[in-house]
Amino acid sequence: MGSLGVRLAKALARRSGLIGGDGVRACRVFSGDSEGVPGVFVDVYGPGAVMMVYEGRVASGFDAEGAAQVVLDVLRPVGVRGVYLKPFPKDRPKLGGALPACVTDARPAAGESVGEYVIIQEGGQEQSWNLEVRLYDGLSTGLFLDQRANRAALAWAVAKRARGGKTPAVLNTFAYTCAFSVATAMAGGSTTSVDVSARYLEWGKRNFAHNGLEASLHRFAKMDTFEFITYARRKGLGYDLIILDPPSFAAGSKKKGHRPFSSVSDYARLVRESATILNPGGAVFASTNTQELCRPVFAGQPIRLEREIAKGLGLPAGREPRWVKLPAVTADFASERERFAARMFTL
Repeated sequence: MGSLGVRLAKALARRSGLIGGDGVRACRVFSGDSEGVPGVFVDVYGPGAVMMVYEGRVASGFDAEGAAQVVLDVLRPVGVRGVYLKPFPKDRPKLGGALPACVTDARPAAGESVGEYVIIQEGGQEQSWNLEVRLYDGLSTGLFLDQRANRAALAWAVAKRARGGKTPAVLNTFAYTCAFSVATAMAGGSTTSVDVSARYLEWGKRNFAHNGLEASLHRFAKMDTFEFITYARRKGLGYDLIILDPPSFAAGSKKKGHRPFSSVSDYARLVRESATILNPGGAVFASTNTQELCRPVFAGQPIRLEREIAKGLGLPAGREPRWVKLPAVTADFASERERFAARMFTL
């Protein structure tokens, strides 16, 4: 464990400007695959940290609880009081929905409890927002840190359009806890957040409340994304910014008539359908953490996500949409740039 402590301390020093700097209170401080401890990742959320351990990638005999204490010792100087453990089984579907007990235990693996939830801050001096994270609410915390720079970029784009005198209409599909919606609403957008989970939409409404935003002035739709797009088209609704950040896979519902969703097979369809409700001059933000879409089909070619976007738009071979520049990958995720991808385009 001495090796972990040394490697974590070095990683922390490289990221010191992110913790508490420019309004950022949450970031990844350790990416073990590239920093000498495969399968181990550590994120800091203010007073709490989460250590993720991936079965099948971590060394045999790895002492997770002992490692949590090492992590706490290294992170105490930056204000961390408790370290929570999230073990990711190699074959999660076989769990049948069951979760390891530690991921819902209020007691951290090391240190003291930091409470039911933590409010972290994102953004910069001109615009910032608060987001609620829960460190023992399952395998996720309610926030994807790798999208931090993109949330800021979309907020900036919305604010720029809002300064032109028009309230931009923003559609956030697969909205989860509505972090993108909060960022763009704070920038002056009128947001619609779509997700099949009532629980996560309620979490999203709390995120609005944490920022003094009146949730009733925005829309929260408990619907399948494709179902909502059909509804919006029928109602003549249009959007200036559409956010596509789907999961790699989502189970369908025969009872509700929802088809299963797979990013690999359905991303082009998602782009095609979304384009039908995009206002003239509007933009689509398309993101994925599906590995097959983050790599080129053949060496030397664009990543497959770009191909799926072009396919969804019906563009002939060799043609591309008008790409909008997005920010570079942040320093805490620079070594993981092949794990996720995002593109923004206009028609």
